[in-house]
Amino acid sequence: MAAITSLSPIATTGGELARRTALGVLVAAVAALLVAGIAGALALPLGVTGATSPFAAVPIVASTVVAGTGAAVAYAALVRFTDRPVRNFTVLAGVVFVGMLVPVVAVAPTLGVTATGQAVLVALHVAVAVPLVAFVVGAVGR
Repeated sequence: MAAITSLSPIATTGGELARRTALGVLVAAVAALLVAGIAGALALPLGVTGATSPFAAVPIVASTVVAGTGAAVAYAALVRFTDRPVRNFTVLAGVVFVGMLVPVVAVAPTLGVTATGQAVLVALHVAVAVPLVAFVVGAVGR
């Protein structure tokens, strides 16, 4: 049987995965809030406002925490049940990312989000996805 090595170390304990995920959530939340702040500073026509807007701080942070939790659970399952968890997690994250763009395109306009708002939502998704994946798989934050 051939040994498979990874450039990213696999989290071997729950504590290590929790640390990686917490760092990923922190970086992702800051990145997403920065994107939203830039959109607000530029006064971009996003289409929706208020505390429950997807561009408000609380929904951004809350959805980032939920995404981080889901990522950690998925990664832990892949570590337990697959031989190549980093590769499989990266593929799964890509599929989830594409799936999360469907509501941005299909549902957001019906809620009053403008085309510019949709572009900002995509940027927010990227700002959350990239650090979460990078930290959870151990590519950064070692």
